[in-house]
Amino acid sequence: MGTRFDTSWVPDLEAQPAPKYRALAGAIDDAIRTGALAPGAKLPPVRELAWEIGVTPGTVARAYREATDAGALRANVGQGTFVRERRQTGTFIPLHPLTSHAQEGQIDLRNSRSPIVGQEALINVAIERVLARGSHVLDDYTRATNDLSARDALHGWLASGGVETEVDAIVPTYGTQQAVLVAMMAVTSGHDPVVLVSDLVYAGFQQAAKLARVTLYPVRSDTNGLNPQALEEACRIARPQAMLVSANLHNPTLVTMSEERRAAIAEVARAHDLQIIEDDVYGWLLEERLPSFPTFAPERTWYATSLSKCVAAGLRFGCLVTPPGRGAVGQGIVQAMNYRVSSLIGQTVVELIQSGEADRIRDMARRHLAERAALTQRILGRWGIVTAPGANFAWLDLPHGWHLAAFDRACVDAGILIATAGTYVLPGSDVPNKIRISLGMGYEAPVFQRCLEQIDRILASPPVELMA
Repeated sequence: MGTRFDTSWVPDLEAQPAPKYRALAGAIDDAIRTGALAPGAKLPPVRELAWEIGVTPGTVARAYREATDAGALRANVGQGTFVRERRQTGTFIPLHPLTSHAQEGQIDLRNSRSPIVGQEALINVAIERVLARGSHVLDDYTRATNDLSARDALHGWLASGGVETEVDAIVPTYGTQQAVLVAMMAVTSGHDPVVLVSDLVYAGFQQAAKLARVTLYPVRSDTNGLNPQALEEACRIARPQAMLVSANLHNPTLVTMSEERRAAIAEVARAHDLQIIEDDVYGWLLEERLPSFPTFAPERTWYATSLSKCVAAGLRFGCLVTPPGRGAVGQGIVQAMNYRVSSLIGQTVVELIQSGEADRIRDMARRHLAERAALTQRILGRWGIVTAPGANFAWLDLPHGWHLAAFDRACVDAGILIATAGTYVLPGSDVPNKIRISLGMGYEAPVFQRCLEQIDRILASPPVELMA
């Protein structure tokens, strides 16, 4: 099949009793089984097929996702959707595209690592103090007292940032991504549950959704985050069970929602009986924090955060805050995965929080990020690059003359790796002509500056054939 719709294969959706998206997914499966769609065949673009058969683009996109999840199709970002040469069986989670190894000599500006500001020594001292208190962190992984002391410390830490909760509602996790996965599993049920997300979604959360067998349904965002009217429309079309929101420093757009927008979204969730999963991994580097979603809708918010961006990513320590009375639900899911978070890690975090060292590290990280953002603006500001206080990455709308793939290739040729918007879109969605650049965590300032200067030169020299 070419890029145009092949009229020799026209699915008859009216004869199917199932919802149209499932009928279309079934028709695709039948066509593959009978040979009407050959292995490797490229399916029509979502909007084109929708027009041809008289359904909404959302219906086609959802059918494509279902057939992809079933192993019949594969989606290549920026290229299209294809019939698999061989049906994929079981649960296959594609590797995170930002985690591949950089080659020798390449500067990796894809990942938003935590700033390294001398916390190694402070964390080492904290570990030594924990070990000096006895073997209780090493002799077992079921000690409830270790888990409780970690939740007590987190209770105070969260309250300092305006997140009021009960100790029993705090579930320690291995980072924010596990917290989001646990929340997805806790709030969804039935066949093909749907969770609403912004139109650009962190790849790790896409992986979590696949593992939880959740369909992510993209919702239009504006300069203030998720659009409430678009959420209302998505609720009518997709019948979701929950929404995933990033109110503080959304990755990758850097949008922080206003307090009014947060309240409006909470009202939509309440009106449609949606659970709210809030990702707040970046918000703890903000000097001033607006109220989080537990303030607006405590009865339905599952709040996920960690110390990964503000203290150290390598600790792999975070938490999920459940609605009141639901802590046992989250704890049960974590217990099924890994019983509890490592006592050594948990007690080290307790030591860092109670000693004040976690706050000290966070303050140093803020200063470091402010310096890197200022350097980025000084060199790339003329291109309209967006930075934000507390964020360890920048967001850039490529200027006229540059297309995403060509710019990415030019950076690779220069020995620099950046993240394109294609990493954040869902299958079947349009890819914005934008890139994300980390602020060079792990690299000395002179190295990062040379990278920015090279990117500036690349931006100033678009390919002649693209400008024509």
